[in-house]
Amino acid sequence: MKRQYLDRCPGGRFGLGSGFIAAVALVAAGLSAPGRGTAAAQAPGPCGLLTTAEIQPLAPNATIGAGVAVSVDASGLGTCRYTWGTGAGRFKLDVTVNDASRMYSSMAADLIKQRLNGSVTPETADAVVSGVGDAAVFRADSAVYVHATAYSKGRVLQVQLDGFEAREMKDQVIALLKSAASRL
Repeated sequence: MKRQYLDRCPGGRFGLGSGFIAAVALVAAGLSAPGRGTAAAQAPGPCGLLTTAEIQPLAPNATIGAGVAVSVDASGLGTCRYTWGTGAGRFKLDVTVNDASRMYSSMAADLIKQRLNGSVTPETADAVVSGVGDAAVFRADSAVYVHATAYSKGRVLQVQLDGFEAREMKDQVIALLKSAASRL
């Protein structure tokens, strides 16, 4: 009776389903290793979009450690947080990637670009950023909280800086957005 069950069982006598066999074949072919084979490449997670060396100009006298990743795969959202400093000199830099289709549900690409560019407040530190994806902006919500946002390749990328005099670091935050967007 047991042998008959195994003969009829998906995967035969060894209990190896076709999914397992395909996985073994991929590993044997070297396709599961990063940068190997012909499998389609996945976009890097938020922590793979910036290096600590690129972030270091924001804090020339501090040590910036590796980012801490948080992702919600079901929602297409991923964040990487870098922190440095203490007390009033503490900073947080978040790199967030979200699927535009989830963030701007049922909105056409042109309308997303229009909404993003329209979020810039005239006669403030806010600015439209050229040369990044389909549309990009920098916004200074206050002296201590700024963010740069880009719409590129169907995704929304944000680089957010929270800390003392963050508004004064506008150029560095925009440079980080450009670097991260180039790796999307």
